[in-house]
Amino acid sequence: MADTEIRPQLVEEVREPGVFSAHYLAFTAAMSLSSLGDSAWYIALTWTLIHTTSPSATGLFLALAGLPRLIMLVGGGVVADRYGPKRLMVYADLLRCGVMVAAAVLLAVGGTSVPVLFGAAVLLALCSAFFIPASGAVRPLLLADRDLVRGNALFTFGSRGGQALGSPIGAALIAAAGVPVVALVNAVSFAVSAWAAWRVRYVRQPVSQPAQRPPFWSSAAEGFRYLRHAHRLALVMLLIGLTELSCAAPVNIGLVLLAPRLHAAAAGAGMLLTAYTVGAIASAVITMIWPPTRRSGSSLVFGTLVAGGAVCVLGFVRSLPVALVLYLVMGVATGQFSVVLISMLQRWCDRAVIGRVMAVLSLVTFGAVPLANLVIGSLVQYTGLGVGMASVGSLCLVGTVLAVASPQLRRARLD
Repeated sequence: MADTEIRPQLVEEVREPGVFSAHYLAFTAAMSLSSLGDSAWYIALTWTLIHTTSPSATGLFLALAGLPRLIMLVGGGVVADRYGPKRLMVYADLLRCGVMVAAAVLLAVGGTSVPVLFGAAVLLALCSAFFIPASGAVRPLLLADRDLVRGNALFTFGSRGGQALGSPIGAALIAAAGVPVVALVNAVSFAVSAWAAWRVRYVRQPVSQPAQRPPFWSSAAEGFRYLRHAHRLALVMLLIGLTELSCAAPVNIGLVLLAPRLHAAAAGAGMLLTAYTVGAIASAVITMIWPPTRRSGSSLVFGTLVAGGAVCVLGFVRSLPVALVLYLVMGVATGQFSVVLISMLQRWCDRAVIGRVMAVLSLVTFGAVPLANLVIGSLVQYTGLGVGMASVGSLCLVGTVLAVASPQLRRARLD
């Protein structure tokens, strides 16, 4: 396929800003509630497994339960492209709601059961493999091109806010009412999410699929083949991979590695994570107010430069206040350029394969976290904290160089 931008006809003229229309606000609010319920359930699941089995068994269970999502993500992208992302989101949410209701009933009747918890986690991960690509593919169909950056920022704001609130709410519900109630809360959040996805109006229709469809797994590989020929999009995907590898490390295992040097222990690690989250949420708000549409390329260059520099410096810092500022800055920078990169993918991608491209994006982002943890752990062990953090930070700076070297990215506009 040629590396061209395909813009389907608008279904109707949008007379009000798409981001702040009632339909899109309701959609993002429901997605935020779903994120909150999912976060609360994850805390309940982890807490219960640790106290029922052991930390090592819990880690193994969670890793195994997440495998169906990774295996079926590309298949979820195929289904989104064939049958429409909105419909797939509704079905996936209804299935997740049913799984949570069944889990709540079984846990309430039979008590805490590891097989029930594990089965629910596997089924939720499998449904998420279809929901996630559809969620990425549906937003360009709900918004006019000029609103895409702001709309993604609002979606990110709601998602991160839901995740931040879900953990303490889940912990409080476990203490007050038990795991079955948390499962019911999550079921309600999925039901609301399904209702909101069903209600939204397309601004543009998905591309109609041909009557003669290729075999399923041949279609699944089309997303990778498309990126191989769409050089601009392949470069965007490469930047996403580099920045995820670079910035995931300090937000995950990096917190634990930094805390002893800062004389802050576990509380300090929590404060660093909070600073990063506050920065990311602030970034989403800033991007909603001042979306970098005309200066998308320069915003990408500046954001990756700041984030990469912050990660490189972190390993040499010995002051908790300085580290907090760096994590705050990193949260602002990563939140800003992540929205720009995702908007570039959605804006420039052929609508016929956007679900599969979003599935590839999900594979990159999900795979980056364990790989980044492995890389930073090995580097710190053999080279020390300063050199290790500087090494992973340099990956983000490589992304800066690639963005500067590419005229298509350096001069990109999303207005």
